[in-house]
Amino acid sequence: MKNRSAFIFFLVGFLLQSTLVQSFSIMGVTPNFLLCLTILFAFLYQGNQGIIFGLIFGLLQDIAFSVLIGPAAILYFLIALLMSEIRHYLYRDSILNLFFASCIGTGLYYLAYWLILMVFKENYSFLYMLKDIPILLGLHFIVMVIFYLTVGKRSIRHPQDRYYKSPVKFRL
Repeated sequence: MKNRSAFIFFLVGFLLQSTLVQSFSIMGVTPNFLLCLTILFAFLYQGNQGIIFGLIFGLLQDIAFSVLIGPAAILYFLIALLMSEIRHYLYRDSILNLFFASCIGTGLYYLAYWLILMVFKENYSFLYMLKDIPILLGLHFIVMVIFYLTVGKRSIRHPQDRYYKSPVKFRL
């Protein structure tokens, strides 16, 4: 996927996350679109869009909404690196592997974010963080499947791919 398209997806995700989605929560939990996009772009596509835009928009998210500047940017960067490495071992066209990547990325992000907040003496309970994780896993998986089914599948297959099977044309 081109950098311009990835930038537009990340920008729309940032704007949706900071404005519209805050009004619609499920049991007090809203999905983290930037984390979902970082995982998706690092897992599905060959380029470094997930790493670069995850870092940039993570820093914007920290500047705009966080007590500390830097944790989300660093964690998006590290999770994108992990997802770009996992992509070599998993079949990217499987929704089950997408669920696996979603669980790993979401779980590691929120666990590491909690650890960073504890280091800087923020009052944030581990059990309070854990109660939201199952709902977040479900929401993130739904967001990723919607993106994958609408945009992701069309962007992965290319005629130059050796496994690409073009439609059979009938000759009379």
